[in-house]
Amino acid sequence: MTLGLADLFSGWGISFMLELTRISAMVYAFPFLGSPAIPARVRIALALVISFMLLPVVGMVDLGADWGLGQLTMALAAETAVGMAVGFGSKFLFEAFTLAGTFAGRQMGFAIADLVDPMTAAPQSMVGQFWALVAILFFLTFDGHLFLVQFLIENFRVIPLGAGVLTAATGQELIAGSSHMFQTALRLAAPALILTLMMDVGVAVMARAMPRLQIFFVALPLKLFVGIFALVISMQLFQALFASMMTDFQEYLIRLLQTMR
Repeated sequence: MTLGLADLFSGWGISFMLELTRISAMVYAFPFLGSPAIPARVRIALALVISFMLLPVVGMVDLGADWGLGQLTMALAAETAVGMAVGFGSKFLFEAFTLAGTFAGRQMGFAIADLVDPMTAAPQSMVGQFWALVAILFFLTFDGHLFLVQFLIENFRVIPLGAGVLTAATGQELIAGSSHMFQTALRLAAPALILTLMMDVGVAVMARAMPRLQIFFVALPLKLFVGIFALVISMQLFQALFASMMTDFQEYLIRLLQTMR
């Protein structure tokens, strides 16, 4: 026997459950909102508040006569998948900075001083943590928080409640986004990598020309100085490139949404 959910809950109740499921998955997977440094109660409260505020905008889902517990379970699973996919895709911009900092930090000799990243609770290089915080500051400076608010509304317009589905195009778009993340990370880390590589070549030439030189005590301070100089140059590069990166980030999230409707 099919259980008529319309007899147990109103359409608004079902709509709120589906909306809360998608927003909770997105908040859990978002770059800084899903950080372990933010208490779980805060994230739950944030998801509830956003769901209540957006419910009149999202509207009521159309309940057919065949709706039952099975259909509700499938709909909740679909909303969870959509929210997780969108949240995972939104991490690529910030992970590019973290990965670039890891590349640069290892080349500069900071790999031995790995710390625990408060955003991921995993070991991360100091330069990677620093560049991740810089990416968040740039994101807020370029009104990225306003884009997230607009995106929370837009995703329900592109993918109505109960209409989301993961397709092969979604997987291809996520793979393309991760590939672009690695390319962006290499470009961001290029100044630091090139400068430190040039310094390594120069130190190697000095070691061959002066065998009695204590190259270990000369190379480490020099490499640190060159690395800090490269960080200063990279900050200017980030500031010049972040506007175009934000545009690509926004367009990518819209394309990702369109693959799931």
